[in-house]
Amino acid sequence: MAVGAKEDGLRTETRQAGVWSTDPLPAGLRAAAAHAMLNAVHLPWALRLGDRDAYSCRMRWHGLGNATVIACESGPLRGSRTRAEIAATDGDYMGLLLVLSGREHVRQGDRSVRLGAGDMLLWDAGAPLDFEVVKPLRKMTLLIPRQAIDRAISRAGPAAGIRGASPLDGRSGVGALLFRHVVGLGRHGDQIPAADGPLAADFAVDLLGRLLAPSADPKGGGDLRERVLRHVEDRLEDPDLTPKSIAAAFDITPRYLHMVFAGGTTLSAHIRGRRLARMRRDLDDPRLDATSITDIALRWGFADSAHASRAFRQAFGQSPRAYRQARS
Repeated sequence: MAVGAKEDGLRTETRQAGVWSTDPLPAGLRAAAAHAMLNAVHLPWALRLGDRDAYSCRMRWHGLGNATVIACESGPLRGSRTRAEIAATDGDYMGLLLVLSGREHVRQGDRSVRLGAGDMLLWDAGAPLDFEVVKPLRKMTLLIPRQAIDRAISRAGPAAGIRGASPLDGRSGVGALLFRHVVGLGRHGDQIPAADGPLAADFAVDLLGRLLAPSADPKGGGDLRERVLRHVEDRLEDPDLTPKSIAAAFDITPRYLHMVFAGGTTLSAHIRGRRLARMRRDLDDPRLDATSITDIALRWGFADSAHASRAFRQAFGQSPRAYRQARS
C-alpha cells in the first residue's frame, strides 16, 4: 500500500493510486474493513462505529510524490487521533480538508469547527484531533509533509510554524484557486504521470503558502490577475512578454502565475489572443494598407510572420492576407 521515502532527513510516505469501497462487503464486515483501510491510506485513526453497522465508505487516492490526495465518501461516524495514533504515524503531516457535500465537525485543541459544502480546513496530524461525520460526507483531503508547508510559508512571507486546525476561505481569491485545484487532483490524479505528481502537489502547496501568508501579496494592491492583465495590455508590443517575464516582474514563481489563471484561458493564450486582436484591428485600418503584414505582426510582438499567419488563420478562419483583401 505504501513505501517509505526520505526527504531532508524526515521519513515520509509515497502512497500508490488505489480505489476501495465497502459496497461488495457484507454489512457486518464493512466497519472493520473501513477502519483498516482508513488507517492504511489516511493515517492512523481511532474510529467509533460497530461492526454490525451497515456503514458505507468509498475511497480513491493518488500519490503525488510525498503528498497524497484522497477522495472519500463516508457515512456518519466518529473518530480521533490520540497520542497513540500520532506515535504510530510515519512522518509529520498536515491535512488540507475540502468538504464537497455533507457535514463534518472537527475539534483540535481549543478550536471547534463545523464544516459544510465548500468549506476548507487545514489540520495538524501531529496534534490530537476529534471529528464527527454528521451527515453522509463527500470530501477531498490532501496530505502534505509539514516541512513542505513550512517552506512555502517561508517563500510567501515571514516564516511561521502552523499548528492546530485553521479554517480557510475556499470561496474567493487564492483560496478558491486552491479549492478547485485540489478537487481537480482528486478527480483526475490518476491521469497525472508519476513524474509530474510532485509538481501538481507543489501548485497546491504554493497556493496554500500564499493563503497562509496573505501579507506577502507581491507588488502593489488590487487583484493580482487584473494587474497581470493590465501589465499584458500595456506591453503587447514587447516580443519578450512571456509568462516567465511576467512572473519575474511581479516577483512570483511562474507556476504560481499559471495557477492564478487556472480554470480558464491560459496566460499564454490570452497574450496570443490580444496580439491577434491588435493585428486584426490594424488590418482593418485602411490607413495602414501600405504597411506589410509582416511589419504589423512584428509590431505586436510575434516572432515572425509565419507564426503570426498560422495563429491568425486558426483564430479567424482565414489568412491575414485573405482577411485584408476581403475588406478591400
